[in-house]
Amino acid sequence: MKALIRAWALGLVRLFYPWRAVGGAERLPSIGPVIVVANHPNGLIDPLIVRLAVGRPVAFLGKSTFWDNPVSRLGMQSFGALPVYRAHEADTRQNERTFAACHDLLREGGWLALFPEGKSHDETTLQPLKTGAARIALGAGAPGLHVVPVGLLYEDKAIFRSPVAVAIGRPIPVEAGDPGDRAAVAALTERIEDALGAVVLEAENATLWRAMLAVAHWTGAATLAAREEKARALAAAWRRLLAEDPAGAEAIVADVTRYQSALQSVGVRDPLAIEEAAPASAAPGLLFAALLAPFALVGALLAWLPYRLVRPLSARLARGHVDVIGTIKLLLGFVVLAPVYLAWAAAAAAWSPAAGAAVLVVGPLTGLAALRFDEVLSRRAEALRGMSLRLFRPQVALALAERRRELAARVEAGLAAYRAST
Repeated sequence: MKALIRAWALGLVRLFYPWRAVGGAERLPSIGPVIVVANHPNGLIDPLIVRLAVGRPVAFLGKSTFWDNPVSRLGMQSFGALPVYRAHEADTRQNERTFAACHDLLREGGWLALFPEGKSHDETTLQPLKTGAARIALGAGAPGLHVVPVGLLYEDKAIFRSPVAVAIGRPIPVEAGDPGDRAAVAALTERIEDALGAVVLEAENATLWRAMLAVAHWTGAATLAAREEKARALAAAWRRLLAEDPAGAEAIVADVTRYQSALQSVGVRDPLAIEEAAPASAAPGLLFAALLAPFALVGALLAWLPYRLVRPLSARLARGHVDVIGTIKLLLGFVVLAPVYLAWAAAAAAWSPAAGAAVLVVGPLTGLAALRFDEVLSRRAEALRGMSLRLFRPQVALALAERRRELAARVEAGLAAYRAST
């Protein structure tokens, strides 16, 4: 049963977030115990993404309230999760058993993942770290133990099939110590915080956070993983510039904001679509969309309405907590769509058992085809908007392209100066 639950949960995450890019995988220790520490932007999705990214079984810590009902408890146990008892929810003395179980796991060479911020959140900066990771590491007495920082970035964590970038940092070797030594715990927690900060994109607010990613893309970083890495470098350079030349830093932000507004005014999100779009480049995608269209139409007819209901229902259930929308959508999508396909299969089986079996297999596949069709069409639509602007408003397209190149040159010069000074 637990193996089936693991396969089901990981399968849903692979479907929900199929475009996963892992940077720094070569840094993962090949042998010995490991504590993975990661930021926590997306609820229960995060530990599953971490497990897929490192490519091996990883036990993780979860808040004890997940053990309060049999359904979520079975889910936690299926992944070897261990409960953490927080002061406002339970008796924290029970954490002694959890820490002992963590120590046993690590001494056996196992891997443990935890989120030292202590909560899932939608902030654009790391929250103050709890000391649990340091105390577990120091008290484990596990030879060869390393703490590995992992940064998670979702292009849009509330959107189905959003790309995810996973950045793996340099492992921190940890010698056995006294988990009751406050100075040692504080020192290791600070090292973990610095290492985690090096792999997590941070910005003072959501607007600036998105702008860093956008500018990284405008300057040639094509994939989300490349954009995430470059955006982190941009954020570090911008913070240094802000300290040394506040007016200059704010001027750059103002220029980027104005450029984003100019793009929005002509209905284009990606300036590279204006410069690179060509009929020949759009043709393969449009051909693929045309071939996929009949299957997508069947998928839409079978499940379009319930699928469209999942997003507003998830937002309502999340009650403003964006960091849990992805988790709710994943679970709600299964709860809503599975009965829909079963109902269609039952209806088809009344005509023919073979037809019922075929609908049960083909129905979900056509739903996936509908999602892929929507993805392909969205990308092609952006390319077509770029081509349209070049054809019918060439002066505007030329001006936007020139402004992008100027911004890119300024950004690259600023990055080069920052790297030379560090």
